[in-house]
Amino acid sequence: MIKVRCLAVISSFLMLTGCGSYSESRSAVTAKSEISSSMMQSDISVSSVTSDQPSVTDAGQQEEKKADSMQITVGDKQFPVALESSDTVTALTEILPLTLDMSELNGNEKYYYLDTSLPSSPEKVRHISEGDIMLYGDKCLVVFYKSFDTSYSYTKIGHIDDTSGLADTLGTGGVTVTFEMVGGSDTGYTVQDVRNLSDFLLAKPTAENLQGKPYDLDNDGVWSVFDLCLMRRKVMEQRNMTTEFDFENKTVLLNSGYEMPILGLGTWIQDDETAE
Repeated sequence: MIKVRCLAVISSFLMLTGCGSYSESRSAVTAKSEISSSMMQSDISVSSVTSDQPSVTDAGQQEEKKADSMQITVGDKQFPVALESSDTVTALTEILPLTLDMSELNGNEKYYYLDTSLPSSPEKVRHISEGDIMLYGDKCLVVFYKSFDTSYSYTKIGHIDDTSGLADTLGTGGVTVTFEMVGGSDTGYTVQDVRNLSDFLLAKPTAENLQGKPYDLDNDGVWSVFDLCLMRRKVMEQRNMTTEFDFENKTVLLNSGYEMPILGLGTWIQDDETAE
């Protein structure tokens, strides 16, 4: 009997350890949980609320992507740019907006040498398409307005899908071009937005219609507690607050989005008779 019991215990242990590899696939969720746990306090408990969250519609996702994109402007003409996902693009967007006096080269491109080096991963692209935007070396930003084959290496940045009028707009000489991000990155949030999302996650009635609200801050297709944490952080950044306590206005920002007056801080000792 003792041997049988030992085997049973060993079998159970092996069954449990066999699930260990599954935890590795959840590393991203674990990282997010660590972010949220540092920000969420005891006034609400929403970490388990996920079942009733709406998926962001395809139209909504497309609108958000459009809002958080780059465009180039030449005169009164704007050309939206579909960006690559890379360290180069991230570094470039961090220094935008830029208005550059770009030079002409070879009748097919405009270029400008930036003051700042960008991360680069050059590759032999073999063919340039009209509307390609690339980095030559680690400083030379290039906009191509004609298609041709090439033996040079570039780091891809993005592409202008609708190139109608691009060549004519850029012209045959030097031209001033503005590179800028549009929309999403500058989205501002208020404490009311925090309340709305908090109420939604708790399945409570909301003060306003939330259809179309840009509450998917982590771009995972659903509204979740992680979006709430990111939203609270943005509200604090907009208010230049380093903590939830606003001592100038004598309020504290709760996780639910409500602002509670600070009546006093500190500890003290009173005898039972005074306390009564």
